[in-house]
Amino acid sequence: MNQRDQELLDKQLWGVSPSPSITGGIAGLVSFILIVVFLTGLAIGSGVLKHDKQMQFVSHDMQAAIRF
Repeated sequence: MNQRDQELLDKQLWGVSPSPSITGGIAGLVSFILIVVFLTGLAIGSGVLKHDKQMQFVSHDMQAAIRF
């Protein structure tokens, strides 16, 4: 393939294979931020759930103590 053939091929394929742009970096950053927010929410949610379960156990113990 010579230089002319390469130029013609580039003209034909310009819409099929776009050149990489900066938006790929931005999309990666947004994805990273979403993952961090999701994992932070999981950590906070598990802490709240543990607190609720501890309170539930305490209330059951109190009810049992009152019955006796």
